[in-house]
Amino acid sequence: MTIIVTNENRVNTDSFLTNDALENKTILLIGNDKRLSDLFQYQLYTHGYQVKQKHCEENILDSISKNKPYLVILDIGFSDLAMLTVITQIRTLFSGPLVLLTSRNSEQEQITAFNLGVDEYLVKPVSKNILNVRVDSLFRRYTKQVVVDEQTQIQLGDLTLFPYSYKCQLEGRNISLTQFEFKLIRLLAENVGKIMSRDYIYSNLLGREYNGSERTVDVRVSQLREKLTKNSQSKLHIETIWGQGYMLSPVK
Repeated sequence: MTIIVTNENRVNTDSFLTNDALENKTILLIGNDKRLSDLFQYQLYTHGYQVKQKHCEENILDSISKNKPYLVILDIGFSDLAMLTVITQIRTLFSGPLVLLTSRNSEQEQITAFNLGVDEYLVKPVSKNILNVRVDSLFRRYTKQVVVDEQTQIQLGDLTLFPYSYKCQLEGRNISLTQFEFKLIRLLAENVGKIMSRDYIYSNLLGREYNGSERTVDVRVSQLREKLTKNSQSKLHIETIWGQGYMLSPVK
C-alpha cells in the first residue's frame, strides 16, 4: 500500500459541520408522534444535547438548512418501506450522523435503511440509556477537525482514499460512501491481507462490543462490496472469512 501525502491550502473537511452545531451538540429530531418526540427530546436534553423538533410532514430539508444540526434522528414509527425514501431526501443535503428509530424489527427494512445511508438503526421501545449511548458514540466517531492544513491520500491499486474529506475514488471515479463505509474501507485498506474480526470492527468503528448475533456490520460490508464492484473492473475484493471476519484481498 502506498500512502501519498500532499499539502493543500486549508481544506474544509466537513461542510455540514458548523461550530455552533458541534459546540452545542445540536440534534434535529424528526417524528410523527408528538408525545414520543417530547420524551426523546427530554431524555437527550438532560444528557447535554440541544434538540430541535420537527414533524415528518413538515419541510425536512428546510428544517435541516435552518437548524444546521450535527446529528439527525428520524422517528418513523410503524412505517412501510416507502417511508424510508425520506432518508434519500435527507442525504441530498445532510452528510452527518443519521439515526433511524422504528417500531418495525424488520431485516428488510434494516437493510434498506442502511443502503439508503443511515448510520444507526434502533427498534422501539428503546431505553434512554441505550439511546444516549448510541448518540454519544456517533458524536465521538464523527467529531473531527473542521479545517486541516494537510491532506493524506491512501493509494491501494486503483483505489484512492482521502481521509480528511471522506472521499473515495476507484479507477479515477468518485464512489459515494457513507462515513461509516469510508472508515470501514480505510480500515481494510490499511490492513490489506489481514483479517479484521467483527469484534475489532464493532469496537473501533461502532464503539460497542459485538454481541455475536447483530448483523449491522454484515449489512454494511455487503453494501460497501456492492458499491466497489458495481460497473468496475477493479481487482479489489472484500472477502468474508467464515467465523473470523473480513479481509481486503491484496491487489496483484
